[in-house]
Amino acid sequence: MSKSWVWLVVIFLLVLVTRLFFAFQTPFYSGDDAYLHLRQTESLLEGKLLLHDPLGYGGRTLIISPVLDAILAFFSLIMPLSLVLKILPNIFASLLVIPAFLISYTLTKHKPISLFTAILASFVPAFFAYTFNHISTLALALPLFFFLTYAWLKVPKFSWVMTFLLLLLIFVFMHPLSIIFVLSIGVYIALISIEHLKPKLAEYELGLFSIFFALWAQFLIYKKLILFHGPAVIWRNIPKELLSSVYSSVTVLGAIWQIGILPLLGGVYALCKTAFKSPQKETHILLSIVIVSTIMLWFKLIELVTGFMLLGITLSILFGSCLLLFKKFLKETKFASKTPIIITIIMILTLGTIAYPTYAETKIQLANTITQEEVNALQQLSEKTSEQTTIIAPPYYGNYITAIAKRKNIIDNYFFLQSGINERYQDAMRIYKTSFETEAVELVDKYSATHIIVPPGMKDIRYADGQCFKRIHATSIRIYEKDQKCEVKVVG
Repeated sequence: MSKSWVWLVVIFLLVLVTRLFFAFQTPFYSGDDAYLHLRQTESLLEGKLLLHDPLGYGGRTLIISPVLDAILAFFSLIMPLSLVLKILPNIFASLLVIPAFLISYTLTKHKPISLFTAILASFVPAFFAYTFNHISTLALALPLFFFLTYAWLKVPKFSWVMTFLLLLLIFVFMHPLSIIFVLSIGVYIALISIEHLKPKLAEYELGLFSIFFALWAQFLIYKKLILFHGPAVIWRNIPKELLSSVYSSVTVLGAIWQIGILPLLGGVYALCKTAFKSPQKETHILLSIVIVSTIMLWFKLIELVTGFMLLGITLSILFGSCLLLFKKFLKETKFASKTPIIITIIMILTLGTIAYPTYAETKIQLANTITQEEVNALQQLSEKTSEQTTIIAPPYYGNYITAIAKRKNIIDNYFFLQSGINERYQDAMRIYKTSFETEAVELVDKYSATHIIVPPGMKDIRYADGQCFKRIHATSIRIYEKDQKCEVKVVG
C-alpha cells in the first residue's frame, strides 16, 4: 500500500472516530425521520416491508426505498441493532474521503493537497451535522454520488464502465439524488460540446443510458406518488405554509455557514480559472454538479440541507485546485521559498473556517435530539393508553409517537399520499395557536384524537387549564388528555 493510501486510511479513521464521538453523546437519534427508518428496519427484521403503516396519519401507505434499511437489518443479525444504527451510517459517511481524494488527485496530481481535500469534504458543516446521528440514506447516497463521479472520469475504460453501471444500479434504487447525478451528466455533455472538447462516444452512450435508466427507475419506484401528486411530487407534497417558511428562512450567510466560506470562495475561484479559462473535462463534471444543485435550490426542487451538502462537498474538492493554482503563483513571486509555510497556514485557516460551523451545528443537533425524559413520557403513554389512541403533535414530532409510544399520529414529516395535507397541517398548528377551547375540541374531534403533546421548547396551549383537557404529564414535555364527554354541538 502506497504512503498516500495509508494516510487516507488514517483520515478515514479520524473522521469516523470524530463522528462516533459525537454520535454516542446520546443514546437516541437526531430528528424524528430516523425513527421512521428504525421502524422500517425493525419491520424488515420481522420479514416484511412496512408498506402499510397502521400508525402514521392513523393508517397510510409508505413508499420509501428499503435499500439502506435492508443493509442495516442485515448487519443487525451480527450485532445489536442499536449499535448498527449508530456505527454503520457513520462508516458509510466516512467513506466519502476516498472519492474526494481520488477526484481531487485526478484534478491536481498532488497527493498532499488531495488528502487535505478529503478531510475538508468530510467536515462540510451541512454533511457532518446532518448525518452523524441520523439514520439517513444520505450517509450512503452522497459517498456513492461521488464514487460515481470518479468512475465517470475514468470512462471509457471497461473496468470503470462496469463499476459505474453497478454503482448506478444501486444508486438509482436508493435515493432520488440519482436524478441530480444524471442531470449533471447531461449538463456535462452539453458543456464539453459547447467548449469543443469532443466527448467520447462512450460518454454519449453511457450518459444517455444513465439518464433514461435513472428516470425509468424513479418512475418504477415512485409511480404511485407521481400518479397521485403529478408535478407536485417534486415538492414532496409539503404543506405550502411549511414549504414557504423553510425556504424563506434561508439567508446568504446561512448558506455560507453550512458550506464553509473558504471552500466556497476557493471552489468558485477554481471553477472560474479552470472551467472557463482553461477548460478541463474533469472540472466540467464538478461544474455541472454545482450548476444543477444551484438551480435545484433556487427553484426549491431539492431539500435545503441536501443541496448544501452537494455544493459544500463539490466546492471542497475544487478547493484543492485553488490551492494548487495559488501554490504555482507563489513560486513565481519573492515568497517562493516560503510557499510550503504559506500553503500550510492557508490549510489550517480553511479547516478553522469549517471546524467551528461544523462543531456548532453538531451541538445544535445534539441539543435538539429527543431526551430520556421525553422517551420515558412517550413510553408511559404507550403503557397507559389503548392501541386505538390517536395523538396530536407537530409534524416534526410525529415519528416519535409511532416509533416510541407505538400510537397513531395525525401528521408527521412524511407528507406523500395525503390529499388534504394543507388543511391537516393548518388544523394541527391551529390546535397550538388557538385561545378558544371550543375550537380546540372541534379540531381534536375532527381527527378522532384523544391526546395532545406539547414538545419541549414549544409554547404551552392557552386552554391548558380548561375543563376539556387534563394535563397527565408535565415536565419539559407536556401531555394532555381530552375529556371524551366534551363535544361541540351545533344547535339550530
